[in-house]
Amino acid sequence: MRFSLPALIFLALMAHAAPSAASDWQYGCRGVLPSGDAPVIIFNRSSLIMLPKAWVKGSLLGAVNDQLLSSSFRATDNNSGLVATLVFTREDHPDQKLTLTETSSRTISDAHGPAGRQPRSEQTTVYRKVYRWVSDSIYQGPYDIAMDCVNYELSAPLR
Repeated sequence: MRFSLPALIFLALMAHAAPSAASDWQYGCRGVLPSGDAPVIIFNRSSLIMLPKAWVKGSLLGAVNDQLLSSSFRATDNNSGLVATLVFTREDHPDQKLTLTETSSRTISDAHGPAGRQPRSEQTTVYRKVYRWVSDSIYQGPYDIAMDCVNYELSAPLR
């Protein structure tokens, strides 16, 4: 996976423009479900959505931003991080669930350092993961879905 200069600039600007009073933790993944119509799957710490391929463009970190997601699934635990098993429930049918189980993971990059001139640190780790998709409702599967994932952490101000 290669990073483009605009994507790296976007990440740098995101870190510099981050709120100075709090820490920030964002994570999520984006991939294509290997089914007939191949929708794009995007999830972050709170939501999972499926979109037609043509709708998805832009940076990975931008795609997992809470403000862009109008989801049809909710994470059952939004503070667990990119753990081996992630469970989502359907918003309009909470009895229906979708489980993603990690079958492989490879770190693509891991950047850690000070956040611009701010007295805080940031870490951005990019992964290539494969998840086993099993659902008791839409796209039942099982499917193996390759996903590009990001974990971004910005510390609270250092004192």
